[in-house]
Amino acid sequence: MTDAPFFEPWPDPEAEPEAHSPDVDLPWTPPVHVAGVVVPVEVELYRGDDVVMQVTHVVAYRRGLEVHLATWQRPGTRGSSSSYLPDWRTQEPRVGFLLADGTRLGNRVSAEPSPEPEPESPAPVPVPVPVLAQTSGPSGGLRSASSWWIHPFPGGDALDVVVEWEPVGVPETSARLDLSGLRDAAEREDVLWDPPPPPEEGYYGWSAYAPTIGEVYRSDLSLSFDEPDSESRSAQSGEV
Repeated sequence: MTDAPFFEPWPDPEAEPEAHSPDVDLPWTPPVHVAGVVVPVEVELYRGDDVVMQVTHVVAYRRGLEVHLATWQRPGTRGSSSSYLPDWRTQEPRVGFLLADGTRLGNRVSAEPSPEPEPESPAPVPVPVPVLAQTSGPSGGLRSASSWWIHPFPGGDALDVVVEWEPVGVPETSARLDLSGLRDAAEREDVLWDPPPPPEEGYYGWSAYAPTIGEVYRSDLSLSFDEPDSESRSAQSGEV
């Protein structure tokens, strides 16, 4: 190569109002200050004539797991929709997780509000509960991928990954994911620097609303940020 720069210089940016969202540490998302350990797993969830689904890999952290799923569809089998707004159920599979203690994450379509406590009843004691959040979604096309964050790191020796996609012929089916190797991998995470602080009370940014959306996220979720890297949170609802 010559000594000349490879890239041409960027043009001068247009003046824009200065805006900056503070960097915060959100426990229901993968930690932004840590490089997790990528573990190939290649667990097959479903194989049919027209659809194949797999867990391709998991990124392991001490705080939790980011499970990556991939879906392939045979060319010519997706069909077409004449509606401007196609049925959302055809766009992506349902994904859930059954933990070793029986906890179900991602199984509910909607959340019922928790009953209000009686005025004389004491405030409930915060109890840590598992949280499931989708960190990336399918991009469409014949090959799509999604990732799912489970916090905290699940207990037990294994968990079951459950999928269903009835519009394309995938019945409810599951496969077991061994946790022993993932737990060992999580201990090798690379903490790059100190975590950012937790969000200030009353302002969490748009992602704070994620744990209350639809079947994927936990309902009636309240969070406790007593320490900078706090992983405690409380909920009044029982099952996701």
